[in-house]
Amino acid sequence: MLSQEGKILTVGVVSLLSYLGVIIGMYLFSADDANNLVVMTVTNFFFGRAAGISYGFSVGFGDLLIMSANIVIELITVLLVYPLFVFSWEKSLDIAWLKEFSSKMQAQRTKYSSFFEKYGKYGLFLFVWFPFWMTGPVVGAIIGFLIGIKHYHTMFIVLTGTSLAIVVWTYFLKEVMSLLEQLSAYAPHILLGVFIGIAITFKFIRRKES
Repeated sequence: MLSQEGKILTVGVVSLLSYLGVIIGMYLFSADDANNLVVMTVTNFFFGRAAGISYGFSVGFGDLLIMSANIVIELITVLLVYPLFVFSWEKSLDIAWLKEFSSKMQAQRTKYSSFFEKYGKYGLFLFVWFPFWMTGPVVGAIIGFLIGIKHYHTMFIVLTGTSLAIVVWTYFLKEVMSLLEQLSAYAPHILLGVFIGIAITFKFIRRKES
């Protein structure tokens, strides 16, 4: 019988296959939309939700598609990475990159230890939800595991916080873009470039510190 983390991984794999099926189906109706969805997926994965949402606006996607796609992208990432991390932590799997990732997560846990000790599960929700913190759902989920929150509770908190954060980001960026478009028709592309630049800068700083 599958463990809880095994069930989470199974849901993640099924969700990934379903998402890929949706993209393939889109190619039957609009290759451009399908290509843009692929690029938005990659943009979110490498540069974060703000960049992914900005890309969606830059290619003319509607609010609902932008929100739902970015939520699914982040949820799938959590559902895949979290159980693999748990397996690696418990020595069930020997994955090199997860070992390095584990040390970074321990550093994150130490950094925010007082915050989580004080607020517990509510702190984890705020950590994932607060839209202007440079914290992602994967980091939040793993910290939830490291501070002893049960698997399903961690998944519920992180996935709920992530979904709400993406909704907030979407409407916030929509308002920002509507203001910027009064100055330039290229506002969505400029904003996308800004968020990609910020993401690259943070990645560079983190590598330099580690």
